Amino acid sequence: MVLSGILIALLATLGQWWFFGPITKCLVYPLVTGTLVGVFMGDPMVGMLAGANIQLIYLGWISAGGTMPSNTIVAGVFGTAMTLLSGAEPTLAITFAIPFSMFGLLLNQVYMTVNAAWIHRADKLLEKGNLRGVRLMNYVPSFFVAFILYGVPAYLLVVSGSSWAQNLIETVPESVISALEVVGGIMPALGIAMLLNYLGKKKLLPWFIGGFFLTVYSGLGITGVSIFAAVIAIILYYNSSKPAEEKKGKTVKRLTVDKKINPVTVTGDANAIQPAEEYTKRLSKATLVKTWLWSTSAESCYNYERLQALGSANLMLTPIRKLYDTKDEQVEELKKYMIFYNTEPHTIGPIINGIACSMEEARANGQDIGENDINSVRTGLMGPVAGIGDTVMQGILFPVIFGIGVSLALEGSYLGPILAVLIFELLIYGCGYMMFFTGYKQGKTSLLKILKSGTIDRIINSFSIVGLMVVGALAASLVKVMTPLSIDIGEGTTTFQSVLDSLAPGLIPLGITLFVWWMLKRKVNTGWIILAIFVLGIAGYYLGILGYNG
Repeated sequence: MVLSGILIALLATLGQWWFFGPITKCLVYPLVTGTLVGVFMGDPMVGMLAGANIQLIYLGWISAGGTMPSNTIVAGVFGTAMTLLSGAEPTLAITFAIPFSMFGLLLNQVYMTVNAAWIHRADKLLEKGNLRGVRLMNYVPSFFVAFILYGVPAYLLVVSGSSWAQNLIETVPESVISALEVVGGIMPALGIAMLLNYLGKKKLLPWFIGGFFLTVYSGLGITGVSIFAAVIAIILYYNSSKPAEEKKGKTVKRLTVDKKINPVTVTGDANAIQPAEEYTKRLSKATLVKTWLWSTSAESCYNYERLQALGSANLMLTPIRKLYDTKDEQVEELKKYMIFYNTEPHTIGPIINGIACSMEEARANGQDIGENDINSVRTGLMGPVAGIGDTVMQGILFPVIFGIGVSLALEGSYLGPILAVLIFELLIYGCGYMMFFTGYKQGKTSLLKILKSGTIDRIINSFSIVGLMVVGALAASLVKVMTPLSIDIGEGTTTFQSVLDSLAPGLIPLGITLFVWWMLKRKVNTGWIILAIFVLGIAGYYLGILGYNG
């Protein structure tokens, strides 16, 4: 258990210490962490199933602007570990994960608060010209904070042994276990309703209903519904594109920046990207790739005071060292990146870093670009970019990917977490790289053209259609609750479930999901909704109204 404890402690630490986004960002998803906990504790199948059940609650989990509505890292790691230690069924993982998640919110607040100290330390090191110290401040202290807050408790939980956890489960009456299974069957409605709340524009809501009934009537799986929805979305996207003539004379008021940055273009030199006019100082392709890779650790010292400021300074340290010769120049140029900064950093956000490199290169070559010009562009773009990144990636694509992964995992296929991770990594690396170099080559005009064209709105609508149909399919497949009520008529017995199925299959899961969505629309706190689901499930079981349909 000691080795398992150490590995799980590191897993919990890395889940919070986002030192390399493409890898560590995966660890906020319980499907991934649950599978890894199972591998480390010798039972990957139960770990995967437990993680998949926990993931169902958090399908609509979105962390934006430094907020964390639930700590899915703690829920996935600790909830799965407790399930394995106790020998409980994976469907009960939810009941372990929820209390741990609430405790994890406190841990996150401590982590984000303590990390603010390191950026002040980095300010002092920068004043002394210690650039290497600034980089170390972005990584080292935050690792130890994450290890103490997350790693140590995870280690203690695992090495404490399984006997006490098994005794705890054995003392719980069987009827309570059955009641909790009903709760587990209802609980996915919360994650699905959160996604529906995020995606559910009134004009698009029929796509959710369509996805639901397509699944219950045809038996089509989540992957099949996703393909079907994607085809529809692509057709609608192209049909919604207006002819160029209709766009003439229309203006869209978006971001404006006073300074014009000369775009740069790729030349025949494979090792360098040449500017449009000849510069004496240039950033090589290798330097730009390194800068993009450094951007993946923008949140390694995430803190409440300046959020991604230290990570932003860390990534710009590489091009600044190449463009400015003296230590004093490097220090002065780096200072402008130590201010408050926050955006979606991995997929769409790198376009801002590419633009900053382009402007920094022009500034180093004597162009009329001040530090305020660079920061005005960065701060002006971080909101729109976060809106695009959080909406398309965190709000639509990632939930759909992991929703499909969950459905495969619950069927006992390891392809679920593997496929989800592979597609996740492809999006992180592919989009991040492309957006970074788009920003560098075309400057701010690249993003402004996209914003003005209305392309983003059409893309979001198209992805929303896919998301809503998949969410409808998830509601039909994963909210596993029915009614055992029956009535004797003459010599026969009629069950209420069969009557409901004759009207339309899946009405109870659909009704519960829509009710939870209604509560979210009414701004009911998710903590109260979770409590309501517990009360509904337990009371419904003991009254003989609800049963688990697993």
